[in-house]
Amino acid sequence: MRQHSYWRKALLLSSGLLALSSCNLLDREPLDQVGPDSYYGTAEQLGTFPINYYASLFPGHGNGGYHAGIATYDDGTDNQATTNPNRSMFSNTTWKVESTGQPSIASIRNVNWYMEQVLPKFYAGKIVGDPTDINHYIGEAYAIRALLYFEALKVYGDFPIITQTLPTELETLQKASQRRPRNEVARFIISELDSAIKYLRPAFPANQRLTKNAAQLLKSRVALYEGTFEKHHRGTGRVPGDATWPGKDKEWNKGKVFDQDAEVKFFLEQAMASAKVVADAVSLTPNSHKTNPDLPTFSGWNSYYEMFASRSLDGFSEILLWRQYSKDKRILHLVSHQLVTGTNSGWTRGLVESFLMKDGLPYYKRNTATYNDVTIDNVKKDRDERLQLFLFAESDARSYDNAKKVVKKYECPNMIDKPEVRDVTGYAQRKYYNYDPSMRQGSEMNDVSGVPILRASEAYLNYIEASYELNRTLDADARKYWDQLRQRAGITGTIDATINATDMSVEANVNRASYDWGAFSQGQAIDPTLYSIRRERRCEFAGEGMRHDDLVRWCAMDQVKNYVIEGVNFWAKIHEYSYFWGTKTVKVTGPDGRETEELVPDPTQTRIISDGTSKANISAKSLSTYHRPYQIISKANNNDMFDGYTFYQAHYLYPVSIQTLELCAPGNKIDATYFYQNINWPTSTDNPYALK
Repeated sequence: MRQHSYWRKALLLSSGLLALSSCNLLDREPLDQVGPDSYYGTAEQLGTFPINYYASLFPGHGNGGYHAGIATYDDGTDNQATTNPNRSMFSNTTWKVESTGQPSIASIRNVNWYMEQVLPKFYAGKIVGDPTDINHYIGEAYAIRALLYFEALKVYGDFPIITQTLPTELETLQKASQRRPRNEVARFIISELDSAIKYLRPAFPANQRLTKNAAQLLKSRVALYEGTFEKHHRGTGRVPGDATWPGKDKEWNKGKVFDQDAEVKFFLEQAMASAKVVADAVSLTPNSHKTNPDLPTFSGWNSYYEMFASRSLDGFSEILLWRQYSKDKRILHLVSHQLVTGTNSGWTRGLVESFLMKDGLPYYKRNTATYNDVTIDNVKKDRDERLQLFLFAESDARSYDNAKKVVKKYECPNMIDKPEVRDVTGYAQRKYYNYDPSMRQGSEMNDVSGVPILRASEAYLNYIEASYELNRTLDADARKYWDQLRQRAGITGTIDATINATDMSVEANVNRASYDWGAFSQGQAIDPTLYSIRRERRCEFAGEGMRHDDLVRWCAMDQVKNYVIEGVNFWAKIHEYSYFWGTKTVKVTGPDGRETEELVPDPTQTRIISDGTSKANISAKSLSTYHRPYQIISKANNNDMFDGYTFYQAHYLYPVSIQTLELCAPGNKIDATYFYQNINWPTSTDNPYALK
């Protein structure tokens, strides 16, 4: 994987996604979940296959490991930063076309094989068991194949569509590798999800497996992704029908007519229809508007917060699918412990400043005499309650001291400790932090907090965005859904007041520190309404790993040049906190008269090193009062990312390896390959032809 591993590109598709590994993998039987031809004759047997793909298709906190799971999946974007900058995405020297390596298609091949075994028996009525269960497991298989292809679509765009295992002849296998236009791939994915919707149950106990509404949400996600991608990338060579689209001269595409407007319309209408089904059927989990628990009572204080941090998510109205953890089964994680002690991650100033004030005005329209950002408490004051709930600040509850019977406050982010437990920007995420003390007993794996996988709020946002992108107006349903999201977030102002106060000369000012990348498509500022919709999505899904896909489909990174990631306003006040003091030894006389030595904080000494050397732990005040995690080390000390992030257009899609180009070509001639190279990438192992 060339992009940050946190972005999870196609976990099931092995080393780098779906190319044809030696163009011979499709002819073999699956390497796992294989049985004799007589298998898959009962409903119970059918169910053993799809369940094995849940863990890798749907993100979770992992099982074990010293990390914060989904809470770090936005790292490497303008939302979130880890210790190491995202060189792969924002450097032109790191990510090159590889000479070898083809991604395995084992997962798609396995699903194809399963369908070939099951569907003939199903249509012949030869599978024994509850018809509802039989239908459901077949529906899951359709959904799994759809999601495998969706991951391939996001990474490569144009892609082969293969629904059966193939014979071993080389010519047949090579022709099977013909990349189909991405709109055809997306239509195929939607048809697969339609089949899934047809067969899946309307409900499943505790929402532990897919349902009809879950598949409808996934359909709206796919359709919105493709509709907005084709709209905002038009003319770049990444959309079928563009003059520079690499597939235009391929034999199998000759005679095809690409009506780009019609394709965008189709996908956006599909997104609206599926999203509406879910949004009308599923209510949002309510927010009590309480922003801290009354410890030691740690549950029952706010359903919206606890939807991300409870043992069981069964009963939360909004949850369509979630992952359960279990001590008995030794399926555990460490997320709550990591979040409160440091995650090697942190929200950016740009993300934090995108949250509105409670009255619905943008942050830059606040009264600066009343509201400032010299403390994190101040940053959160009178803001969108999603910021208040899901970002740690000084006065937020951290835990409960049973011995002293007091609530321990968060007090200060862990900014200068060793990288693996550092709050990189000073803005530490609280989403997914469970206040149940049994979830964070030291650094041992004890956390069994469930993880939301699919939330109905996404359907609300998908409808709002798709309808506006299609019709350039907010219809009654869009306004209804948007009002419900804003009301839950504690925002009192109207949608129109927010839009009218949104100043695109500020939002799209590339010279403004920490501007929002989502204010652009193809390097051009978008209108205030569309931007307000994108901002809403950014705030609703902060810390949930959705930012990268959104930025890609919006074509929102063309303008990113020398973008410097910033965090808290460190040098105004926070640098004075006792956490940053050194220590001194003092002599203390105990009640028994015996004298001992103790280490105590010493405000005359500092732990802060901001000299730009390899020992530095904070960026220099001379650079900015805001902490800049990638400018801690000076440029003179070999910091290659000191000047910030610069995006290269080739990076919207993955390159195809030279080996794949050759293996999928008659006579190994790259010019004749069926699996052609993506736009802006060369057919040699050099730097990409990165357009600016």
